[in-house]
Amino acid sequence: MNPPSLPPSVLETVLEQLAESVLITDASGRILYVNQAFEHLTGYSREEVLGQNPRFLKSGAHSREFYRMFWEQIRAGVPYRGLFINRKKDGTLFTEEKIVTPVRDPSGNISYFVATSRDVTGGIAFQTRLRELTTHDPLTRLLNHRAFLERVERDLATPVRGMALAYLDLDRFQMVNDLLGHRGGDAVLAEVGRRLLAALPEAVLGRVGGDEFAAWYPAEDPDEARGKGRLLLEALALEVPVQGKPVRLECSMGIALFPQHGASFTDLLRRADLAMHRAKLLRTWEPEVFTPDLEGLTPQALALETSFREALSLGRAQLVFQSLLDLGDGTFRNAEVLFRIRGSEGLSNPLPHLDLSRRSVNEPLDRFVIGQARGLQEKYPDLTLWLNVTPWSLGDPTFLAFVRREVEEGLEPERVVLEINERLAQPQLARIVPALWKLRAQGFRLALDDFGSGQLSLVHLQSLPLNFLKIDRELFWSHRGNGLHPPPVIAHIVAMARDLGLGVALEGVETESDLALAQALGVDLVQGFYLHAPDSEPRNPGQVSDRPEMP
Repeated sequence: MNPPSLPPSVLETVLEQLAESVLITDASGRILYVNQAFEHLTGYSREEVLGQNPRFLKSGAHSREFYRMFWEQIRAGVPYRGLFINRKKDGTLFTEEKIVTPVRDPSGNISYFVATSRDVTGGIAFQTRLRELTTHDPLTRLLNHRAFLERVERDLATPVRGMALAYLDLDRFQMVNDLLGHRGGDAVLAEVGRRLLAALPEAVLGRVGGDEFAAWYPAEDPDEARGKGRLLLEALALEVPVQGKPVRLECSMGIALFPQHGASFTDLLRRADLAMHRAKLLRTWEPEVFTPDLEGLTPQALALETSFREALSLGRAQLVFQSLLDLGDGTFRNAEVLFRIRGSEGLSNPLPHLDLSRRSVNEPLDRFVIGQARGLQEKYPDLTLWLNVTPWSLGDPTFLAFVRREVEEGLEPERVVLEINERLAQPQLARIVPALWKLRAQGFRLALDDFGSGQLSLVHLQSLPLNFLKIDRELFWSHRGNGLHPPPVIAHIVAMARDLGLGVALEGVETESDLALAQALGVDLVQGFYLHAPDSEPRNPGQVSDRPEMP
């Protein structure tokens, strides 16, 4: 008895009613059969595809290499299972999970290929969206902070050429939120994401904060990093239409370079952030590349330093005078020159709040003061200028060359006393002593300022080519007692100075009794508010007074 079998008509009915798409080709790939599910899935009728090669379904999403490997496998008689992204008749892309099975004839030759498939577009789209939500910011479609960090760290773990990490911050974005509401603010952020993606396709872009973005892109040097960063800024320096209103975006950018400025994401981001804060304060709307002088600065300190440098560049720096009284002849032929910044509330002294050890502070400060001295000498021909110079500049050969050029161009060194702060100079004596001797040889006189604020030994003091000791006001105030007798500590300093052949100046003369103490101590010069408060003009150098009047 023969086993039961299905008649061919039943098999055809089964194929027609299968929920999965079925496509059968001959060994050359020519379509011999498709079922109704195929027609429903692709939009092509049976009559349109019979005799055709299935390549009309290609979407362009797969490479030639993909199809080469696919055909090699099935022609070798090995079934293939995988995902294909194909195109329907109406142009819509769809993803199908396909199994292609080679069918052999009795001789063992492949005569047919049977492909069964099902539409998994919805599931793939869901998985893709889910994966995107874990790695991308849903608003801007840029990488989120974690994914951006992981991408940069992955690049840093493998040999890469020079790279730049740019850190961008939208300025005054809170104002945008206030004007347009959070929905309008979200629309602006979405537009920022679109523009950044279009501006620099080679960059890896991320949203790393509420209104903060980052870009990671190839750059061999600061100029290349700046140029590419400028493309990002220019893309945002346009008005964005939000709810029918034009919103002008302004953005600050700081850049750190790999490997010059760090080998880790943390170091690069921190240094790019420092550069960004400088860009924000300078308000030039240009990319700022990190420089070593920014290292260690807090945002508050950076703001102060930037304000100081901005005052110099914009002409808001000003020198004022505090005259010194010569107790020998009662004249005011000496005046200390003090640095001030002119602002909306008048003149202010920024120096107590700045880190004078930073070259970005001391170099422009000292060059400004020395550079103004020649003009002051011309204006006040009878005045000796006491100019403060930081010890860090004295250790810089380029500064000494600058001073030498000023002398060559007319600065009279014999009418200048250079003041060096004892406390600041003490740690750097080895570096500055040769410079002091060179300045003394040029004709400058030298004063050790705020003497008593440091702990210079007598040996060190004897090694310095000084002309004056200028006693610290705090030391004077702490020992002046009832004002009836000369303070022993101050008297000892005066005596020591005399033994060394030095003149003595005293700061902090605020009252008539202070002046009487100074006279009793036998100092040469006195300075303080009782005699002259800092002013845009010095006291008349030739003025002689037995009892100085209050200014």
